[in-house]
Amino acid sequence: MPPESAAVAEPDASARPAGRFWNVPNTLTVARLGLSVFVFAAISMEWYGWAFALFVVAALSDALDGYFARLLNQDTPLGRQLDPLIDKVIVAGAYIYLATIPGTGIFPWMVTTIVVRELLIQGLRSLLEGQGQAFGAKMVGKLKTLFQCLSVSAALLCLWLATPHQNLTVLRDAFTWIAVFLTIYSGASYLWGAGPALRGEAARRR
Repeated sequence: MPPESAAVAEPDASARPAGRFWNVPNTLTVARLGLSVFVFAAISMEWYGWAFALFVVAALSDALDGYFARLLNQDTPLGRQLDPLIDKVIVAGAYIYLATIPGTGIFPWMVTTIVVRELLIQGLRSLLEGQGQAFGAKMVGKLKTLFQCLSVSAALLCLWLATPHQNLTVLRDAFTWIAVFLTIYSGASYLWGAGPALRGEAARRR
């Protein structure tokens, strides 16, 4: 009898992780990854109105998945890794496309700074959370993401309008420069905060 009960329990145990992954916030996160493909395609085909609309929807879904994770108590370790990773894919990808278009106010050095920072911090997050240490988003990191989304949205809106009002162009450039500043500042803040954990890990490896 005991072996039979163990055999019955085994499928249940294997089914639980899949159930934990396909919850509301993780489904929104994966959907945002699919949406990013259409954003990039729309930019490449110069359908800037569609690119703007799809990017705004993706940005709003980023706020919703965090809200539902807290509301439904469906926060998972994989979701905490996946959500910021997909944010970086869509934002960095949009910046890479926009940097190739004249008149967007986005320069290659800005994109390089953003991409390097995002890769570095994502690697640091994976390392520390893989060791069981918390690596949650700080307020400055959330502000960085907000201004990056505002910067990309404003750049796409200006491209869509073709001859935007000067005030909108100034606002677009302000969003971009603030986003770059917060990218650098938040990256330095995360690295400084992770310093003790990294030194401890290096000491254990000796």
